Amino acid sequence: GGEDITGKMLVANVIMNRVNSNRFPNTVTEVVYQRHKGSAQFSPVDNGTIDTVTISSETVEAVRRVMDGEDSSNGALYFRSVRSNGTWHDNALRRVVEHGNHIFYTI
Repeated sequence: GGEDITGKMLVANVIMNRVNSNRFPNTVTEVVYQRHKGSAQFSPVDNGTIDTVTISSETVEAVRRVMDGEDSSNGALYFRSVRSNGTWHDNALRRVVEHGNHIFYTI
């Protein structure tokens, strides 16, 4: 919600990269709502804001562009906030992009 269009596209890229990976579910809905050890993979699902957010025209544009094939995520499958503890991410994954408030990773 608080990212610019590039940040929104990067998050959408992670979702689509997961859909296209054999490590994750095969649909957008299944990826977005996937849980691991009881926790949602995406914080808006975990805290419920996914059901109350107002979708902006910029978000619609970002998703459209990603669905049309635009991907600057370098294959990212994960991301975290720059403010969160990245120990697991930084030890287990390869950092590929940092933009706005997020750092993006792949395997």
